[in-house]
Amino acid sequence: MYRVLFAEDELLIRLGLQNSIPWNKYDMDLTAQADNGVRAFELFQEIRPDVVITDIRMEGMDGFELIQRIRELDKECAIIVLSCLDDFETLRKMIPYKIIAYILKASMTMEEIFQVLQKTKEYLEKAGRRALKESKEPQSLEMRLAGYLSGTEQDPEWPMEKEIQEIHVFSLKEEDQDKINSLAMKFVFDLVRRQVPEGIIVQTKDQEFCLLLPGERRISENVCERINHSVEDFLGVRFWIRRRMRQPKESLRELYQRIQKAGEEGAGEWENDQVIQDAVSYVQGHYQENLTLTDISSILGISPSYFSHLFKKKTGKNYVEFVNEIRLKAVMEDLKNSDFKIAVIAEKNGFRNFEYFSRLFKKATGVSPAKWRQQNR
Repeated sequence: MYRVLFAEDELLIRLGLQNSIPWNKYDMDLTAQADNGVRAFELFQEIRPDVVITDIRMEGMDGFELIQRIRELDKECAIIVLSCLDDFETLRKMIPYKIIAYILKASMTMEEIFQVLQKTKEYLEKAGRRALKESKEPQSLEMRLAGYLSGTEQDPEWPMEKEIQEIHVFSLKEEDQDKINSLAMKFVFDLVRRQVPEGIIVQTKDQEFCLLLPGERRISENVCERINHSVEDFLGVRFWIRRRMRQPKESLRELYQRIQKAGEEGAGEWENDQVIQDAVSYVQGHYQENLTLTDISSILGISPSYFSHLFKKKTGKNYVEFVNEIRLKAVMEDLKNSDFKIAVIAEKNGFRNFEYFSRLFKKATGVSPAKWRQQNR
């Protein structure tokens, strides 16, 4: 298979071409993708692709510089340019670099892309570049790690193994497992790489993967939640995320097996944790609205009484107390940093009853809102 590197900063274009092109038909494999020129050149040096499809306008290193650097290393690599730029000067700059095709994003069609890929395949054959046979390709580190974690392979003898101190396991809920295929999983991996570029992704099952974090690197619950929100927006599913730190003298395989065992023994408890994480995240983003217990329960799809019990159990405080704490912190920030009237600030941050707000504020701080403002400015 001819290896293809795709450099494009627009996620939807990458996904569209990734999923719409029958790569096998042209004896090609979409081996790597990058959303900026710097990463694209790093990948080029690492995998030495036969085909590069690149945008012109990208952060860090634009397409012109990327093409120049590629040509310094490889005179025969087939380069296809995708661009929004339609002018003579742009075309003129491309002439010395032996570009296979220049495709305008605004007017491109799948038929045009297929014709270009066929032309590219013929060019590579004439240039004498041999497509790598899939069976001859060495097994990737990710594949060896997947086998190691699941117990089917020996230790991959990976120098960084000892540096991994934390694993996040992303698993699809059982009811969602039929809603996602291998192409959709590639989309998920792309999202994760954008959020955690230094992380190492290892797919351990069809609907499960691990995110390995080297050294002292940690990711917050907010990052995991952003990933889940993006996946839900595009694919309509959510992942069940489990996180564990490595214990002294514990191997990566033992850590992974410990996570799996905990999941099997307490899947319901993990689900409950996810419900509370979702509730906290939603309140933090919508505290200015009128968020009653009934409202948030409806959003989460559970009964108000069960949610109330679960929230108290998991956080140690009732739902109303939690919402009021969030709102009071926001009020205090506004009292310190703005000149708006106190009543306006209170209402802006979700308190619709000023008398109730005043009593709550004094109970929390020991002074009135006006006095607190004087003391903290």
